[in-house]
Amino acid sequence: MGTFVKICGICSEGDLEQISVLKPDAVGFIQWPKSKRYVPAEEVGRWETPEGIRRVGVFVCPDEAELAHAAQYGRFDVIQVHKVHDGWSLDRDFFQGLEVWRASTPAELYHTESGFSFDRFLLDSYDEKSVGGTGKTCDWSMAKTLVRAVDTPILLAGGLTPDNVAEAVAEVKPWGVDVSSGVEKELRVKDLEKVKAFIAAARGA
Repeated sequence: MGTFVKICGICSEGDLEQISVLKPDAVGFIQWPKSKRYVPAEEVGRWETPEGIRRVGVFVCPDEAELAHAAQYGRFDVIQVHKVHDGWSLDRDFFQGLEVWRASTPAELYHTESGFSFDRFLLDSYDEKSVGGTGKTCDWSMAKTLVRAVDTPILLAGGLTPDNVAEAVAEVKPWGVDVSSGVEKELRVKDLEKVKAFIAAARGA
């Protein structure tokens, strides 16, 4: 399989339909109300995605009640959590069938001692006022070290664009890549040509 590609921060049904035609591996929806790209789970749940494209709900330090509500109404396949403390955990039996991804900076992941077994790690840049979509690249050198050292598959995010994703994949060799602002026409609106170019570049097409 080639590099796994996730297109995140999708804010409209129209964008989702057009992006789905380009066949990314996953699409992401921000579930943090403070985000400028927030879309309520109930709205996301009314949108359809083709079979084979994973639906990812993106959360900030959520509790189980928040996750249960959103997972049910948003029909997510994956829960991606940001800014969770090292002791954070989730009842796997209750959320059976859902993957759980932890997003952090490379430095945070390097020093983490969580007892919870995450299915994937996502490495992103840090911004105290935002979660993803910052347009800032993370530390590729440290990310490369982590990819080699950690058994859990790693997605690279943060400042990726159609112009630099091929270089990032070649240097870091992540399991997957994640993009939001790097393929936007304007806030909350994706540029379909950029999305197409990003997917092709990430997969080496």
